[in-house]
Amino acid sequence: MEINKIMLETLFAKAKENPRLRQNFDLRTSSGDTSQRMLNALLPETKVPIHRHEDTTETVICLYGKLDEVIYEEIVSYEN
Repeated sequence: MEINKIMLETLFAKAKENPRLRQNFDLRTSSGDTSQRMLNALLPETKVPIHRHEDTTETVICLYGKLDEVIYEEIVSYEN
């Protein structure tokens, strides 16, 4: 699969039609793949709620435009 201009234009067109102003394209290779490998088109004013992936990692790479990412760290205290 090639990520090219036509693919990105199609993904952004679908995001414009979506009330959430975003659309993803699944890059996973099988139903057993539990990674978070998706190409996401995020339009201005879209919001992605705070979430956590317990058993996977998530990498964000911006191919076009800009984004603001806020990372919240969980502080765990242990009492003896």
